[in-house]
Amino acid sequence: MRRLSGFHAIEELLKTGKAEGRLLVSGSGPRIKTILELAKKAGVSVVKTAPAELDRLAPENRGVAFETEREEAPGEASLDESLAELEGRETALILVLDHIEDPQNFGALIRSADVFACDLVIAPKRRAAPLSEAAARASAGALAHVPVALVANLGEALRRLEEAGFWRYAADMDGDSLPKADLPKKLALVMGNEGAGVSRLLRDECDGALSIPQSGHVDSLNVSAAGAVFMYEYRRRWPAK
Repeated sequence: MRRLSGFHAIEELLKTGKAEGRLLVSGSGPRIKTILELAKKAGVSVVKTAPAELDRLAPENRGVAFETEREEAPGEASLDESLAELEGRETALILVLDHIEDPQNFGALIRSADVFACDLVIAPKRRAAPLSEAAARASAGALAHVPVALVANLGEALRRLEEAGFWRYAADMDGDSLPKADLPKKLALVMGNEGAGVSRLLRDECDGALSIPQSGHVDSLNVSAAGAVFMYEYRRRWPAK
C-alpha cells in the first residue's frame, strides 16, 4: 500500500488522469478543496477519515492523503518500453542517477527533469533514494509526470542505452568543459552519488565525461543543482519539440 500526502504530489498525480486509488480526507481549506475538485474530475473516490486515523496512516499529512494498492510508484516506467518509444527520435535526453541517496536530491533532480523535458530517468532499485513520499514531495509533483525506470544493474542499463543509439557521458570534475563540449542529440547523462560521484565501473562504461566550469570557493555544486545545469545546457542546444 502506497500513500502520498504532499499537496503538490497529489494534485499533479490527479492531473495525469492515471490515479488509481482513493483520496483520504480529514481536513478542509482552499488546497484541499482544489484537490477534491481534481479528484472528482479524475473519477477518484473520496473517503472521509478521522484525523487520528489519517495521522496513523500518513504521519506527514496536511489533512489529505492519496492511497493506492499499486506496487509501482507514480511515474515508474519500464526501461524496455521507454527505449522502444524513443527509438525513432532524433533527439532524446536520459538522466541516469548513480545511487543518489538523499530523497531531497532525488526529488529535486526529478523536478528539473520535468522542467527541461528529460525523456527518461534511470535509477537503481537498491542502495538509492526510492520513489518515496519524501522524494515525491521534493519533486513538487513532477514525479507524476517524469518516467522513472528502476533497474537492477546500472552498468547493464548503460550498455542497453549504447545499443539504442545513446552517447553516455558522466558528470565529472575532470571532464570536458560543458560550454565547449559537443553534446550529442541522443544523450544519457550519468549523475553520481553525493559523496563518491560516478562509480569507476559506470565511468568506464561511458563514452566521455563533462564538467561545469566553476569560479567560486566551494569544491562543487550539489548534485541536484549540477544536474539542472547539465539538462539546461542540453535543452538550450537541442530544444524540446
